[in-house]
This record gives sequence, C-alpha cells and structure tokens, in this order.
Amino acid sequence: MSIRVYIVDDHPLIIDGFRMNFDGHRRISIVGSQTDPKTAITEINGRRGEIDVVLLDIQMPGKTGFEVQQNIRQRQGKPHVVFMTFHIDDVVRMKLDQTNYDGLILKSDPISTITNVITSVVDGPRPVVHEHLTNRSPHPGPELLSESELIVLYLIAVKGLTSREVADKLSRSEETVYKHRKNIMEKLRIHNVQGLVWYAMAIGLQHRPPEGA
Repeated sequence: MSIRVYIVDDHPLIIDGFRMNFDGHRRISIVGSQTDPKTAITEINGRRGEIDVVLLDIQMPGKTGFEVQQNIRQRQGKPHVVFMTFHIDDVVRMKLDQTNYDGLILKSDPISTITNVITSVVDGPRPVVHEHLTNRSPHPGPELLSESELIVLYLIAVKGLTSREVADKLSRSEETVYKHRKNIMEKLRIHNVQGLVWYAMAIGLQHRPPEGA
C-alpha cells in the first residue's frame, strides 16, 4: 500500500531534497507540498482523504508546526503527523510532551531513518521516535568549518548550487568541492542536503554570506 505524504516546510530546497530522496521508494509517494503553513492547513483539510502522513516542520514563520498540527487534529482520523526539526531543545521537548503527534525525525537523519519512521507511523504503534533523539547532543557550531568549507556550505545550502556549479563558480575541481562537502557533513554530523539547508538557515547564513562567496 502506497503511503501518501504531504510536506510542509518553509524552505523549498528541503522539500526538493525530500522529493528527490523519496523518488522511486516502493511505499512512499509525495502527493503535495507547501512552504506557507496557513495555505498548507487549507490544502490538507481539503484533501484529508488523499493524504496519509504530513511531514511537518516545527519551526516556521507565520505559524509553527505545533499550530498547524493542532488545526489538523481538530478533525478525527488521518492524516498522521510526523514532526521534523533540526535540533531538539528543552522547549521543543516540552511542547512535544503536550502534543498528540505520531512521529518525530531530525532533518539531518539518513533518508533510511526518515523513511523507516514514516512507514512505522502508518503501520503503528505510534508515536514513533528513535531513541537517539532523546539524548542527541546539539550539532557543532560553524566555527569548526574552514573558510572554504563555509563558502561551499553557503553556495550549496543557501544558493542551491550543485557541486558542479560550485566548482565552476570557485574555479575549483568538482573533486575538491565533493571533498569539502564530505568534510562539512562529517564535522556537523549531518547526513543529507536538506540537513545542510536547515543548518545554514538556523545559523543565519542566508543573511550573512561568507566573504568570497
């Protein structure tokens, strides 16, 4: 049985990343997405019979994921709600404890972990939360990155360039860019591009581009 997923995230690049990673999955199909949480509420409530799982960002401007979830929960039944976030602090934990949610993922998790949570939420029982989320330490700060790595992070995560495009822009080899990207992910303990996008937004890189980018 196909699991129909609707994604709500204010960053289009993260939605694109999930679309790419879910493409061809034997059970998961993307049936819609929205960057504006208010519009998402209208669309989801109007298509409840067509959506099995809402993959819902917690931190969004206009309305938080908790507010969107509360509106969806005013009606019984589907869709299930899987919250996604980049990090979990005490405030988020407290709000989660007060919320009737179905699952929780980190955006920086491997796609295999994310798909496992989504399928487990549908198959039950719920909620589905991986044990490592309860005690995972925060991601390291950007000071761990070299100047070149910070520029590569900005171009990939904020500007949305491919490794080939970054290489052309910086007059470097594509192999060098791949190496920088690998080092960035290892240093920040991030496993996918959407995790890099969220991290860049979280540290305000879109407002403070590194010199030379």
